[in-house]
Amino acid sequence: MYLAKYKHSTKLKDGQGQGLGAAVFYGICSASMAFLNKAVISSYEFPFPFFIMACQMLVTVVFLELLGSLGWVNLPAYTWRSARSFLIPSMAYAIHASLSLMALQGMNIPMYGAVKRCTPLVNLVLATLILRRPLPSLTLTTSILTITAGCFVAVLGDLTFDSFAYTMGVLSVIAQGLYLTLVQQCAENQLSTLEILQLNSYNTLAPFIIVSCILREPEAIIHSRYITDLGFHSILWTLVCLGAVLNYSLFLCTALNSAITTSLVSVAKSVVQTMIGFFVFGGVRYHPLNITGIVMNTVGGFLYTYTKYQEGHKKIFKDENYNKLEDISVREVRKDQKCLTEVKVS
Repeated sequence: MYLAKYKHSTKLKDGQGQGLGAAVFYGICSASMAFLNKAVISSYEFPFPFFIMACQMLVTVVFLELLGSLGWVNLPAYTWRSARSFLIPSMAYAIHASLSLMALQGMNIPMYGAVKRCTPLVNLVLATLILRRPLPSLTLTTSILTITAGCFVAVLGDLTFDSFAYTMGVLSVIAQGLYLTLVQQCAENQLSTLEILQLNSYNTLAPFIIVSCILREPEAIIHSRYITDLGFHSILWTLVCLGAVLNYSLFLCTALNSAITTSLVSVAKSVVQTMIGFFVFGGVRYHPLNITGIVMNTVGGFLYTYTKYQEGHKKIFKDENYNKLEDISVREVRKDQKCLTEVKVS
């Protein structure tokens, strides 16, 4: 019994460690992607988001099929039935990815990160409406509201406001909150991370290609200014490959943690993005509201992390106490059975 209790406690702690590792992995990938996207779209004048996303999905599909053919992973065949089961999350993902790249064309990285920090609030609402989750604790809710308020404060300090870019950014936040929540729901329905990645890649590949062709992106790409530049191609294809890794890390983080936690990881990495973004790609004109908003975001992020850490320890303590009570109950039952046997014998 004590061995079972030890294994149960160890399993909980291992699960927490895996969740933390997935969160850090996603944060690093996501932070790198923002700078690569900005470099390709702005510095190399390559504003073709649907072509970029189509390439990322194609690389993901080919990579998964290669792993399957080598026997390294075991994935079910892609069918119309499986495609329909993940259609809405895939479309939400496609909309989010496209709108995010559009927003980056007219926004600097610090302000882009500030807008994206509203995602936890969207996840908080959708987790209650779609997943039927109870509202988080008062401390968690306060941390999320602090982060969101910091976003609005930082935006007010943007002296290069672009209404179209901000509109795309806000819409991408809503789409991101929706697909993260739906991915969490699918993970709870026993879909593995690789299965989610497979379905999402197949479902979005054709729409990205079709929209790219409708907008005549391939024709414009041929006449792109840096089409023969080796430096451009190295960054572009690094972006494409890292995009496939990012999708895996995102789904993994959401499956092992939750949609809210994944969006809070985005908040944490966007604080780092903001600091670096003040000095790269032309920098940002300083304003007191920028600094105030960043501080509010950071405080809210630390509050959320601390609260989740405390709640995780309480869960382990509660489960261990439950096991102790279970042990006591078993011993009492065995004692009663022994007494009853002795009475029968006498």
